[in-house]
Amino acid sequence: MPEWTRRAVLRLAWVGIVAAGALTIKPLAEYLTSNEDRVRSPLVFYDKPLDENSDWQYTSASRVWVKRDTSGIMALVATCTHLGCEVNYHPEKKEWLCPCHGSIYDSEGRPISGPAPKAMTRVAVERKADGSLIINTSKQVGLDAWL
Repeated sequence: MPEWTRRAVLRLAWVGIVAAGALTIKPLAEYLTSNEDRVRSPLVFYDKPLDENSDWQYTSASRVWVKRDTSGIMALVATCTHLGCEVNYHPEKKEWLCPCHGSIYDSEGRPISGPAPKAMTRVAVERKADGSLIINTSKQVGLDAWL
């Protein structure tokens, strides 16, 4: 049986720390370099029909939603204004909920409760000649902007 000296215990602890650090480097690097949650292009194309007074429709792009009501067509990016988590729409409640810190937004993206300091980002929508939509996520618009 080996003799456990203070030096042997410290050496074993040091090997454990180095091994734990080596095992976390790859997942940490993948997390920090991931593009999973980022909008890839500022332009999102949406070619599905939107009925008047439709509820929010998810587009193929990450976090971009579009809706048509009596005032027109609008689009928003479902990102919490608190710390940037993806916000989920709950049509039965007509609310957007942030799973990270509990911010709640109304159906138009205005904060109701929680730590979110401002409304979710509305973005510009343009209609192409064929009737499909182009949503420009790099161009923010006000809450009263519709197509």
